[in-house]
Amino acid sequence: MLSILSTFFEPHRAVSIYVFLKSWWLLITGVVTLIAVFAGLLLLNDDGTHEHHSFLTVAVLSATPINGDLKHGVVASVRLPDGSAVSITTTEGPIARTVGTEACVEKRVFVESGEPRYRFKLPRNCGAG
Repeated sequence: MLSILSTFFEPHRAVSIYVFLKSWWLLITGVVTLIAVFAGLLLLNDDGTHEHHSFLTVAVLSATPINGDLKHGVVASVRLPDGSAVSITTTEGPIARTVGTEACVEKRVFVESGEPRYRFKLPRNCGAG
């Protein structure tokens, strides 16, 4: 490697570069690899855009307050209209307080994959008063 560096740089500078690379090659390789991984994740990741599909009133199977208090949120299992059950979490106190035997849920769908996501909303969005 020293002979290759000598063809591009003066001999004393080639030795300095060689010693620097011998000492720091692991750190330099790690940083370059880390940058490449982050760039790959940034460039190859889909944008994750999703759009509103509908509001649903669903039956609540079980609801557990976060940290024992609804002001911190709630984790609830709900029965969707298609018969499947899903667990939904909200950390918004006002919305968590509306989760009882029924709850208002917004269905959002990812644009590219069509995969649904659900989140609790206030009952007024589902048509309740």
